[in-house]
Amino acid sequence: MELLQLLYFKEVAEYGKISTAAERLFISAPSLSATIKRLEKELGTPLFERTGNAIALNEQGKIFLRYTNQALSAIEAGKAELKNYSDAERHHVRIAATTSNLWVGLLSAFSLEYPHITISNTSLKLKQLPEDGIFPQYNFLLAENSDLPTARYKNVVLIEKDRPVLVVPQGHPLAEKSEVDLRDIKNENFLLPVADMSLHRMSSVLLSGAGISKANNLSECSYMVRRQMILEHRGVAFSTEYTSRSEDQSMRYIPIVYPQIPQQHRIYWDPGRVLTEDEQTFLDFAKEYFTSGLS
Repeated sequence: MELLQLLYFKEVAEYGKISTAAERLFISAPSLSATIKRLEKELGTPLFERTGNAIALNEQGKIFLRYTNQALSAIEAGKAELKNYSDAERHHVRIAATTSNLWVGLLSAFSLEYPHITISNTSLKLKQLPEDGIFPQYNFLLAENSDLPTARYKNVVLIEKDRPVLVVPQGHPLAEKSEVDLRDIKNENFLLPVADMSLHRMSSVLLSGAGISKANNLSECSYMVRRQMILEHRGVAFSTEYTSRSEDQSMRYIPIVYPQIPQQHRIYWDPGRVLTEDEQTFLDFAKEYFTSGLS
């Protein structure tokens, strides 16, 4: 059994279509299909139920996926531990975030204060967060309180209450409002981030709380497309009070009074690791940044 087979199996299990998975893996669909069939033959059991173009895990496949995830996680842990040896020689902190725009000010301020410590910052979708174990390739995760599916991590609250805001362009009829009730603007075209982003989930909860369903004008798009559509007066979007401080100031950010869904943001790290001096420096700086008014 080869590592590549496990990677291919995981990708097909996630996307449920050979063609889609093949496109993601940059290989041909027939080649991917043949790899999966070889794996099933080696295991002596089918792993998928096939219906037309769709492919879904059967019970054996679900069992094998669990062990595949464990094996791949163990390999990532090994790679991360080897990388830690290298990183220890050059001051470096590896950070992941589910709400990347929120942390621009923090990361920029830290780099100015500690120019000898470099930072790598990776944006994660919710489905990329671990269901168990740790996230070994990162020193810290910056995330909204409800993003993680487990409480097995050490963590500190950095932002106690971050209010959702409505994002509109300058000159929009709503731009002069000091606050907004979403129930009063149900006919607006709402621009949501792509699915599986932390902000997408918050946006969906806001719309649901205001009684705005999928039957209304809802569009999903990337951050850059969303920004352009807002500037062209083709829709409005959601952000949060803290995030808006680092976003485009050609926009207006209006506090939402209904529904109220305060966000709490934390920094997480692996309880099994002793923080390096650089990591402790970053953690201390992050706590100070949000309590001293620097943000």
